[in-house]
Amino acid sequence: MTQEIRGLRLLGTLSLGEGMAGGEGLAMHVGPAGRRTIFVASEHAPYDFVVVDVTDPRRAEVVYRHELAGPHVRSNNLAVHEDVLAVTRQAKNKGDAPAGVEFFDISNPEAPAPIGFFDASGEGSVGTHFVWLGGDGYAYLASQSAGYAARDPRDQFVLHILDVSTPSRPREVGRWWMPGLQESDEAPMPLRPHQRLAAARGVSLSPEQVGARRVDIQGVSSWDFGFRVHNIAVLPEMPERAYVAYTSGGGFILDISERSRPRVLGSLQYSSPLPGAAHTFVPLGASGFALLSDETLEDGAADFPQNVWVVDARNETRPLIVGSLDLPWPDVVPAQGRFGAHNLHEYPVGQGAWRSFDLAAGAFFGLGLGVYDVSSPLKAREIARFVPGVDPHGPGQGQLNDVFVDDRGLVYTIDRRSDLCYLLELDGAS
Repeated sequence: MTQEIRGLRLLGTLSLGEGMAGGEGLAMHVGPAGRRTIFVASEHAPYDFVVVDVTDPRRAEVVYRHELAGPHVRSNNLAVHEDVLAVTRQAKNKGDAPAGVEFFDISNPEAPAPIGFFDASGEGSVGTHFVWLGGDGYAYLASQSAGYAARDPRDQFVLHILDVSTPSRPREVGRWWMPGLQESDEAPMPLRPHQRLAAARGVSLSPEQVGARRVDIQGVSSWDFGFRVHNIAVLPEMPERAYVAYTSGGGFILDISERSRPRVLGSLQYSSPLPGAAHTFVPLGASGFALLSDETLEDGAADFPQNVWVVDARNETRPLIVGSLDLPWPDVVPAQGRFGAHNLHEYPVGQGAWRSFDLAAGAFFGLGLGVYDVSSPLKAREIARFVPGVDPHGPGQGQLNDVFVDDRGLVYTIDRRSDLCYLLELDGAS
């Protein structure tokens, strides 16, 4: 079944359960006596998340499955810190409930116990897409909630900061979005990607073109995937900084020394012909460099080139793209499925994660899994690759959706179109 594997050993392929599809959430819990469990979010109902005992990765075993309230909601993302699990609730339709973040006590991973809920439901809201637990007593969300009315419906999620020092009583303490997006903002709406390209080319656009997902202007394609917060990274190496991926808005570095008043230090905004769909923006510790991963959103890489960019953020006010990670583009990209950048290992704290910033890993849909030596960010190089073969549960290539690397050098990756979880080991890991 394996099409390609280099620099890694495949320890096992685990079925998470019929109907499961790997979402954008992989997190580890380390319990008494070194017991390790992986929590896996699901793309859709019936499952919310699945718990896998990986203490011995060669004998990985599903020990718990949690089901959703119904088909009108999905989890998509989750995070773990010590004995607390946070799981997003994203509704199918605006105004549906539950929508927000649910918190669980996972001191016994085989029996997660609900302990709290942050309600982000309300008119115009689909709830929460992403959650980050930084180990600093706060949770950072990409979310909608009551009271946020975007001028453009594509501009869904904004940054919410919650005080979760008492997880049973989470409360919002701060919120931030690009000025001009909300109906009540005094600032004007920022220029959309199509408008920036049109201005550079000296052409005018119709309102229909401004509102389109794709516009071709003088032979150059422009994409607008919305100005919406996607991922947030707050690392203990830089506790007063939040790195925020804002889809077509690019990447932002925020000063969060006052959680109630996040402040922009610098931003990196895309310009065509880069399609721009900032998905994961994570600093490489305190090195001054970061990785910014796009998300390819179109089948057959129609929105090429979505990539993983190396960003020089030593001057926080002017972050710059200075390189990229190599992706194994085929000569001909298949028409079915996504092919290009997506999720990165984010060096989370408090969950048995790999936290040495000399190594990076990413899940790239049909391009598989890549591991990179980034000890010299300007000379990043691939050291391992895993590309599954044809998906046994559907047409075309497997679609790897997320990746997590633990502090033993073990790599976990999941497929978004099937219930498969792959467990791998880096060559040289003990």
